[in-house]
Amino acid sequence: MKKIGFVGLGNMGSKMVLNLLKANYEVVGYDINENFTNSLVPSGLKKVSSLTDLSKDIDILITMLPNGEIVETVYDNIINYFKKNTLFTDCSTIDVNKAKDLHEKCNKNGLLSLDAPVSGGVGGAEAGSLTFMVGGNNHAYEKMLPLFEVMGSKSVLCGTPGSGQATKACNNMLLATTMIGVGETINLGSNLGLDPKKLFEILSTSTGSCWAINNYFPVEGIGPKSPADNNFQPGFSAKLMLKDLTIALKAIHETKTSAPFGSKAQENFKKMVESDKGELDFSAITKYNK
Repeated sequence: MKKIGFVGLGNMGSKMVLNLLKANYEVVGYDINENFTNSLVPSGLKKVSSLTDLSKDIDILITMLPNGEIVETVYDNIINYFKKNTLFTDCSTIDVNKAKDLHEKCNKNGLLSLDAPVSGGVGGAEAGSLTFMVGGNNHAYEKMLPLFEVMGSKSVLCGTPGSGQATKACNNMLLATTMIGVGETINLGSNLGLDPKKLFEILSTSTGSCWAINNYFPVEGIGPKSPADNNFQPGFSAKLMLKDLTIALKAIHETKTSAPFGSKAQENFKKMVESDKGELDFSAITKYNK
């Protein structure tokens, strides 16, 4: 069985590692926060004290980090220490062009690489039901597929290097705009005197239905359990949604794409974060975007 290295053991990475350990993979992990690493040792994680120590006999390296700058720093610090054909799989959400640059660095060093951001949040990471949006070649994807199947319920090879990040930008722009639309719909219904439970009953089965309604309805006590039932504790924070929308906005400008709703969504989430609401779940935009 392949030996796995894992960098980034926070809210998402720790849950992904636990699923790999449950599947009897040997996992060696590192995080700058030693408390995160130590918390996983009782479950079977092998701890290392430095990034370079990860390179010993690793077949696949997975990174799950807050931003592209950190991912790039990690790659630059360790890329020369790994044996040829080691697979680097970055599950962070980063800029498309930066993802392409990291693929190029790996290629020049004889390494395989994938960009594989995820959808599903902390709950999906814990349940092993993440969706992986993958960019890279088929050989690398096939090598990583058994691990995707342990950590998630679906993975799709979206295309060439950077395609995973491009797909994630599109997905989260759509998610943000639909959640804002759901909030505006709820507010209009309330102002018209509609019972939100009856509104949900119709919306969830009508032409207006969508994931934000059917799976994540942002009103306490209505629909499946969601962050609204827990004072909007995340799930997926507004701060992280803003990060993803800013990546999407950069792509909008670079490709000269007309996307007024996506641009407005980024503006609305920026206002929410600047109002000290960034640690709340992104669905709280329906409460504060009034």
